[in-house]
Amino acid sequence: MQRSKWAGLTLLGSILASPSVSASEPQAIEDNEPTVMRIIFDDCLSFVYKDVAPFEGLTLLPITAKGKDMLRARYAESGPVYHLFSDRYVVAWGEDSEDRYCILLTSRPSDRPMMLGVERAGFPERLSKRADAAGMTKNDMPGPFSPLHTMSWRAPDEDGRSGLRMVVMPTDGVEDQKMVDAGLIVVAAGVNSKED
Repeated sequence: MQRSKWAGLTLLGSILASPSVSASEPQAIEDNEPTVMRIIFDDCLSFVYKDVAPFEGLTLLPITAKGKDMLRARYAESGPVYHLFSDRYVVAWGEDSEDRYCILLTSRPSDRPMMLGVERAGFPERLSKRADAAGMTKNDMPGPFSPLHTMSWRAPDEDGRSGLRMVVMPTDGVEDQKMVDAGLIVVAAGVNSKED
């Protein structure tokens, strides 16, 4: 299994994906699965493997101190860091001594709309089809798509730690949990495992 290399990203996901404690009114979440898939596969995967600048044409805003605090120092200092759409989402991409990475996190509390809504039922399976086509044929889906289960996908490689890998988790949801905000996305590959 990919446990040792993934430990940092999994822990990051577990901490950031805990249920929101905001006392604000419940928000509606608009279904925006095409944008979620675009961010994962067109923006993040294209950056990690082909060095294509991510988030072209999407609204990038200057990062706030609160937003930057969401990131580990290794990510906050290794490449560009912005808010995406509003102060709700933080994006970072770059390369450090270990990985080329592309990350989206939810910064809370925020009263800005949830922009990354997906229908919870069946989303991991739909995501897995896209991940398989991108070479991430190994997955770990320990339960339903919720903040309580870290879901990951990876390319088969000898050590399970250096190849292409991905974590996607929801960070918020509507009351009935049928629609959730896919607010945690991490795509990374070891610096020596990128496609040429």
